[in-house]
Amino acid sequence: MKLLYEASNFTIQARWVIPFAILGIIGVLLLVFSKKPFFKLLSAVCLAICAIAALRFCFGYMQVIHAYKQGNYKSVEGYVENFTPASSGGEDQEDMEEESFDINGVHFSYGDKFIKKFGYHLPSTQGGYIKRDGQYLKLGYITTEKGYVIVKIQERKQ
Repeated sequence: MKLLYEASNFTIQARWVIPFAILGIIGVLLLVFSKKPFFKLLSAVCLAICAIAALRFCFGYMQVIHAYKQGNYKSVEGYVENFTPASSGGEDQEDMEEESFDINGVHFSYGDKFIKKFGYHLPSTQGGYIKRDGQYLKLGYITTEKGYVIVKIQERKQ
């Protein structure tokens, strides 16, 4: 089996961090330099949003990446069935950009717009590894409240 993806290679992307960093800096600056109560309140709101985002990130990391590194995941192996590719983008509905398939009765769905998952989320329309029905894959996955998160992809060599 050839390893195509592994969640332990997860990297934080700047496009996820920069908006919250800017918001945090604004919050700190308002807190330190403002005298008016409105700006103090605005500062508290900015900092609360940053704190919530940081906590959610840490929770997601612990739930998926840490669990994977500890070996706490399930595996399924077989042929991809019922493959539904993501659209090529531009739709108004996020659901249109989701990709899904089944392997041995286990249903997976993901998409590029779904930061809710720290696992695999690259659709075939953007160069993803899962491309069609009939591919023979072995997937490692973790069960979360939002569905199955793919943490490892291996493909049988042809």
